[in-house]
Amino acid sequence: MKLCPMLLNDINLEPASLQPCCDVHGCEVPAFPFSGGNVDMQAYAAHVAKSLRRLQEKDDRLCRGCPSLQEIPVAQVTDLKIKFKTVSINSHRYLCNCKCVYCELWKHRERGLGYPVLPVLKSLASQQALAANCFFSWGGGEPSILKDFEEASLWVTRRGFWQNVHTNALRFSPAIAFLLQERRGEINISLDSGTAETYQKVKGVDGFAAVTKSLGRYAEAAGDAQAISLKYIIFETNNSIPEITRFFDLCVQFGIKMVQFSLDFREVNGRGPSQKTLLAAAFFASRAAALGLQCTPFFIPPKYLENIASLQQRFFATQENLNEP
Repeated sequence: MKLCPMLLNDINLEPASLQPCCDVHGCEVPAFPFSGGNVDMQAYAAHVAKSLRRLQEKDDRLCRGCPSLQEIPVAQVTDLKIKFKTVSINSHRYLCNCKCVYCELWKHRERGLGYPVLPVLKSLASQQALAANCFFSWGGGEPSILKDFEEASLWVTRRGFWQNVHTNALRFSPAIAFLLQERRGEINISLDSGTAETYQKVKGVDGFAAVTKSLGRYAEAAGDAQAISLKYIIFETNNSIPEITRFFDLCVQFGIKMVQFSLDFREVNGRGPSQKTLLAAAFFASRAAALGLQCTPFFIPPKYLENIASLQQRFFATQENLNEP
């Protein structure tokens, strides 16, 4: 039978639905209409059962083309009980205090104002729908601007769950500082720059000073430096070697141990990133290695990863070449 484990183990809080994933593969996903408040788990379970039946239909388009969809022998299917191992919070998908040039979501704020998150989480907990080691992920827009983010995040931390918060750090959150202090989570900040001038060009707001101030406070609060990662989406606006060098200067300044790099999906899905961008990515990976930082590519197609690795070997194989391509 066809089965996606996420259907039983994962739930995404979207602006107008509950669903097992956030539809990154462009196919129809099992969406359960929802706009906040109590989760009717009996009705949701019926929705999951209906979705499972649809997956078995040859001509049904649900989840078709998704790599997570598996073919499993019926004999191996013994327990189809819903128990969420991850809760992804994206109810605020269109709400952000940045205007990043590579993002279209903030331009459509009218599509959803978000809804209080804490009642939803308490509802799931009261119905024993959360696994003991459930993982909570706050996605974007910007979760810290939600009215009940502080209360909801503190609730998650105090119940002993782990949470990951994707934040731009334009505003400082005591709840984020607390989860870092308690070693009950991690944060990811897309800085995408090393200077105030480039930050404003990429992020659409004059917030570099505010972000670096918040970053300093988070770094001071963190019980583990590896709980903070900085991300750099490399594209035509910020792909200069000096800009990336300044980014790593900030990493050293704040004791950052974890970095990520990615490419602009507009370029990836269009003509592809330029050779200068790929060379900048190669420099980024090499510079991180030279500084002893853990560096992770983020959703970069394999063909570009291979190109970046080749450029890294050609131009940045030795530390002496890290300042000039």
